[in-house]
Amino acid sequence: MTGALTDAGWRPGRDAGDAAMLAVLVMATVGAEPFPAAERALREFHGLTVLPVASGGQQVAAIGGVVDPREARHDVPHLNRLADSLGVRLFPFGRTDTDAPLAVDEHGRLLMLGPGGPWLLGETAHDGLTALAHGLAPARLRPPRHHHALPGQAHDLGAAVRAALVAIYVLHGTGVFSARAVHLRATTLRGVGIVAVDEEFPLRPGALEANAEPLVEAMTARIEGTGARPGSCALTLTVSAPPGTEGPSSTVTCDVTVGCGTEPPALMLSAAPSATSGPTAKALEACAAAFARWVATPV
Repeated sequence: MTGALTDAGWRPGRDAGDAAMLAVLVMATVGAEPFPAAERALREFHGLTVLPVASGGQQVAAIGGVVDPREARHDVPHLNRLADSLGVRLFPFGRTDTDAPLAVDEHGRLLMLGPGGPWLLGETAHDGLTALAHGLAPARLRPPRHHHALPGQAHDLGAAVRAALVAIYVLHGTGVFSARAVHLRATTLRGVGIVAVDEEFPLRPGALEANAEPLVEAMTARIEGTGARPGSCALTLTVSAPPGTEGPSSTVTCDVTVGCGTEPPALMLSAAPSATSGPTAKALEACAAAFARWVATPV
């Protein structure tokens, strides 16, 4: 399905060369940070004016657009703020016939800033432009969120630690990342609520389950060292990506909360909107399914 692109002058191996790189340099002067995926996409498609197919669109209205990052130069501040919220770098790519800016992310995906926020047009610039011209429905980028209520006592630090270790096991097994620590935030429940502990506890080498007792002991000692008790605090244990993790996986976090007022203990899996699609999204769905099975029949 490349008719709209070939009609616009695209062909395999096309290289807009200096014209594309000049446009990239111009955008760099107004605050857009170039990266390899954006440069490759612009070298291939810069200068094309893609027209919508005559049939009107397969799933949604077909629209065209022009590939020139300078067409989105006034949107750079908004794109930079959006990049921070998505957890992925963005670079202007062009503009649609409906005046919506286009951007390519650091993984080469094509996004459109349309009604209701950012939309993913395709996993590549080629796929995204084709989808736009042929009227294939885009995917709205929403932050993935999964919530699982945990059985057990409201202030059970041991149960929270076990849930966090399960999260580490599942995140590793589904290929999201291999965590090497658990972060504890303990907030006192009396008065205005003071953060008694905000600290990372590294895992010990060896079997994962062997960390349960040492972690509970270390966390209990740290909380009691502040004059508080685990049972008198709201506890959040966070498993997040280790340093060096890249891409959408780096935005994934898993929180285990206990003792939070009237809220029951819970395990929550979340990520930035950049993890809405692709391999990370599939891995997160696998994580959520594994958590649901474990919560239903905890070992």
